[in-house]
Order: sequence, then structure tokens, then C-alpha cells
Amino acid sequence: MTLGRARSVLVDAVLAAVACAMDLTLYSSVPLRADDPRFWTAVGYLGLVFGALLVRRRHPAAAFAVVLVLAVLVEPLTGLHFRPALVVYLALFSVAVSCRKEVAVAALAGGLACAVRIVSRTIQVESVEELVVEAFAAVYLMALPLATWVAGRWVRTSREHAKDLEARRELEARQAVAGERARIARELHDVVSHAVTVMVLQAAGGRRALHRDPARAERVFDTIGQVGEQAMEELRRMLAVLRTDGPEEPRSGVADLPRLLDPVRAVGVDVALRVVGEPRAVEPGVDLAVYRVVQEGLTNVTKHAGAGARAEVRLTWSGDRVEVEVVDDGGEGEPRRDLSTGHGLAGLRQRLAVLGGDLTAGESHGGGFRLAAVLPVGGRLVPADRPPSRVVQA
Repeated sequence: MTLGRARSVLVDAVLAAVACAMDLTLYSSVPLRADDPRFWTAVGYLGLVFGALLVRRRHPAAAFAVVLVLAVLVEPLTGLHFRPALVVYLALFSVAVSCRKEVAVAALAGGLACAVRIVSRTIQVESVEELVVEAFAAVYLMALPLATWVAGRWVRTSREHAKDLEARRELEARQAVAGERARIARELHDVVSHAVTVMVLQAAGGRRALHRDPARAERVFDTIGQVGEQAMEELRRMLAVLRTDGPEEPRSGVADLPRLLDPVRAVGVDVALRVVGEPRAVEPGVDLAVYRVVQEGLTNVTKHAGAGARAEVRLTWSGDRVEVEVVDDGGEGEPRRDLSTGHGLAGLRQRLAVLGGDLTAGESHGGGFRLAAVLPVGGRLVPADRPPSRVVQA
């Protein structure tokens, strides 16, 4: 038996013993002498009641029924002047706490009937003063089972409310963990996917140029090293943010966009950056989102457009929003579908949806691919009834 279970049994035993003792002294005219047979008859009866009360937590309805029947039958069967009440109310409390409403209401009716029985056999009115006293006594005796029942139902409601709160906290914790996992997955995808794509394509080009143009091959390998270093730097920043014992380091943002272009140009894509309007300081989440949109767009260009393609990154600052667009003409190379993870646009949609942004992806007018996003400068959170951001596949 565990310590908690032993403590519970001990508490039940003490409560049952106290209730039996108080009933014997308050609601009985049995002589408290060991040489009186009526005393031992009452003790034997209370022993049965005590045993029933010990199992009231596990079998509340059965325990109440046994105690109620014994309380009603003790006087006619034994001849004792004994009208127990507290043992009945203790069992009634357990039913109110543990049983469904229908069973609890039925038990309340039994408790009230027991109280009526006690009242009807104790009232003796010979004067107005005695009438007033007996009336107050009757109200008190009738109120006891009702108050006991109400207290039990209140305890039951409080426990259910506490369970609901605990379940809600657990659900919120699981949702928070799932959201954090999704965020980390998006960050890892964006960093690794872009770097690996550029490095694979550069390695393929470097292998072809190794013997024909060693100088070009050397530049390719330098680019691979730079891209790898950039990826490691971003991973280091992300891991630093995840640490709880260190300060948050600055994330990539709009100011870092130019460094995304050089590796793409080294692959053979002619890419330009065009800024319209006056750039401004933005909320950190929006700053990172703009960077990720451009990164995903350029990654798609290197995968699907190939060498010889022309691409443009356009940043338009207007009012309370910033518009990001990455568009290419398709190029002449064969798409590298084996480099696609299939999660880039989905992760980008989730990122923008949290910030209240909108995403469009599809075929451009020139036959290439167009990725466009609109983000609020302040990073306003999307309301609960707002539909998710839109992704249109080509």
C-alpha cells in the first residue's frame, strides 16, 4: 500500500470513528456501560456502519445504502433508542462528491427522509416556547443533510473545474511545443535547403570546369565555402536563440539580402535587387520573414530555372506594408526536382499567416516562376477568424 493510500484509509477510519462516537453520544439513550447488553448491541451496530464507511470512497452509493438501511432499522430491530444521523450525512457527502446527479439526488432524498424520521420522533410540544424551540431544531436537522449534499456537489464541481484547467494547461503546453517544433523545422529547412541547393549546383559546375577552366573551378569552390560558412553562421544564430542561458543574437533580415545574391549569381543566374520606397525599421519577425521569402524565392530559381536565367528581387515599401517579389524568366536549364523538399512554400505560408501576411506563388508572365508576399510593417498578429494566407501553386 502506498503512503498516499495509507493516509487516505487512516483519514476515512478516523472520520468514521468520530461520526459513530458522536451519534452514540448525541442521538442515543443507550447507557455507556460495559455491563449493559444494550451498549454492546449499539457497538455491534456501529461496527457494521464503520465497515461500510471505510469503503465509501470506492463504493459511495453502496456504502450510503447500507448505512441508511442500518440507521432506519436499528431501532425497530434492536429496541434501542438510537436514531443515528452523522454517519448518514458522512456517507451522503461521499455520494454527492463521487456520483452522477441522478444518484446524488436520490441519496439526498434518503438523507432528508432520515432527518424527517428523527424530527418526527423527537418533537414534543407542550407550550409555545417549546414549539419555537422544536421548530428551530427541526429546521436545523433538515438543513444538515441539505448542507452536506450541497457541500459535496460543490467539491465535485471544484474538482472537475480543476481537472478542466489542468487539461487545458496540458493542451496549451502541447500546442506550444508543437508550434515551437514547427518554427524550428521551418528555420532549419530555410537555412539548409538554400545552402545545400546552391552547394550542390556549384559542385556540379565546379566538376565540369575543373579541367577546362581551373580558375573558374577555384572560384566555384570558394563560393561553396562561403555558402557553407553563411549556413553555419545562421545555424549558430538559431541555436543561440534556442538557448535559455544566453542572450538572443541578431537574426538575418532585410539588411542581409545582398549576401543572398552572390551565391545565386555564381550558379549562373543573373539576379538583381530592386528597392522601391524608403526602407524602414520593422518588427523582428517581419524582418526575418522578408529574408526567408527572398531566400525561398532564390532557392526556387536555382532549382527550377537553372543557368542562364534572369531573376529580380523587388522590395516595395508603401504605407504600413512591405511587398516582396521574386520573379524569374524560367531560363533554359533543366529543373532539379531532386533538390526539392516539398515543404518550402508550406512552411513559408505558416510563417506569414502568424504575422498576418499573404503569400502568392505561381507562374510568371515570362514563363518563369513568381513568389510574392505582402507583410504588415508592424507585424500585427492575425485575428482568430482570419483565413490562412493564400498559396497558389503553378
